[in-house]
This record gives sequence, structure tokens and C-alpha cells, in this order.
Amino acid sequence: MYIPDDAIERLWHVCLPYITSIKTMIAHKHYCYKVAVSLDHKIECRVDDSDYEAMRGFIMNSNASHKCISPDGPVLSILIEPQSPWGNKIREILNGRVFVRFEEIMDVGKLGHILPVDHAELGDIDLIPHIFQLMYTITGLEIEASGMLDPRVSRIIDYVGQNLKSDITNEDILNLTHLSFHRTRHLFASETGIPLSRYILWQRLRGTLKTVLETGESLSRVAAEYQFTDLSHFHKAFKNIFGLNPSTFLTECRVVVEDDRDVEESVLNSGDL
Repeated sequence: MYIPDDAIERLWHVCLPYITSIKTMIAHKHYCYKVAVSLDHKIECRVDDSDYEAMRGFIMNSNASHKCISPDGPVLSILIEPQSPWGNKIREILNGRVFVRFEEIMDVGKLGHILPVDHAELGDIDLIPHIFQLMYTITGLEIEASGMLDPRVSRIIDYVGQNLKSDITNEDILNLTHLSFHRTRHLFASETGIPLSRYILWQRLRGTLKTVLETGESLSRVAAEYQFTDLSHFHKAFKNIFGLNPSTFLTECRVVVEDDRDVEESVLNSGDL
């Protein structure tokens, strides 16, 4: 499977991958679609009033109330933007259903190791290709290179990435495209599969988490730097999109959000320099 050079960054345009061992879980729901797969055992899940047991993995619809447990080992979960290309394909797979077991859509015996057996010792950058491979197995879609995007959209993505800690105004965006705001929003959504405002929110949530993970700074201080009014504003946005409070992700989950040091080390080890 072809993975473009900028795939690591683009992964965070549309999803939040994380690894956790879920021994207890409160019922929750979230805006994102959810793909979850056990790494070496089975998952149990309660969705609304229905129980599902002994699953290798599942796909969960948006805003479905659920709680899952995985007492015997880790699970890789991927929360996916519903309006992204992956999200559109998952919508087709769900076909109006709230919940789909992997066993209904594939031969789970052929999945093999989703991540390397020594995944706990590897850096995020080493795990990301395996996440792409899993999503390709489920959806049949490969991630596209950003070089294929309309240059005006690429300029927006670059600008947003450089100004996440600043106020990004409509005028700022229109100066990059020289189009009306309506046409700019339509262009961005058609090229990327995600609305511009949602994209900016994803990147600010991602930037906040990444900075806290890398620096150990307080969540409230970092969230403010990324233009969240206060910690309550950040918690509300995070929980709406991802379903749980950010403290759970920071303390109980391994969030696969690459460390720049991992990227630099990977490049050095590849011999490309």
C-alpha cells in the first residue's frame, strides 16, 4: 500500500488513534465514528440495550451510546471524522446500522497482528503505517498525498498549521484563495472531505494534546494557547468529538500523535540525509 511522505501529518486531519486496555468504562457517545480492534484477545461491548461478546473488532456509528471492556489486553481504537473520505466509506459499511462486528464484514482470521508484537516499545511513527493498513483493509481507501490538493487548499492547510495559536479570521483565509467565503468553504470541503471549521477544531485539539504529551505542561495553559476560551471550553469540544474527557486520554491511553523527535529520528535512520 502506497503511503505518501506527508501521511503522518494527514492522519490527524481525519482521525484520533489510541491504544488502551479497557477494564472498566462508563457509557458514552461521540460525534466520531469509531473503529476498534483487539490486538491479541476479544472485546465485549454494550450498545444501547444490546450486548456483543467475543469480538475481534467493531465499527460504531456516530452518537451511539456504548461502553466496551477489554480486560485481557490492549485495544487499538480509531475515532474518525464522519465527513472525511474514511468516514464516508464507513457510513456505507454501516448502512444505517448502529454497530457492525468485524466478523460480519471480513475474515478476521486473516487480520493477523494489527500492530507489531513489540508495539509498546515502538515510537508512534512506527505504528502509523499499520494504522493505515488497517483502515485500508476496512475501507479499501488509501490516503492521498496533499500534493494532489488544489493549491489554494494546500495554502489554507499550511496557514492553519502555522497559526493554530492565533485567531484565524475569514479574511485571513480569503486572502489565500481570492474566492468568496462560500466558494472557499465548498472548495476546502470537496478537496479534503471535512468542513474548514471542523478541520481547524481538529488541529487545535490535536495541537493541545500533542503539546501536553511532549512537554508535560498543564492542560489549561496549553488549551488557552490554542485559542480555547478556557479549560471548560476545551473539555466540551473534546468530549463532543471524542466522547471522553481529555484526562482519560492523557492518563489511560497511548495517543498515537507523532512526536516531532520521532519523525526526525526516523528520517535520520532512513539514510535520506
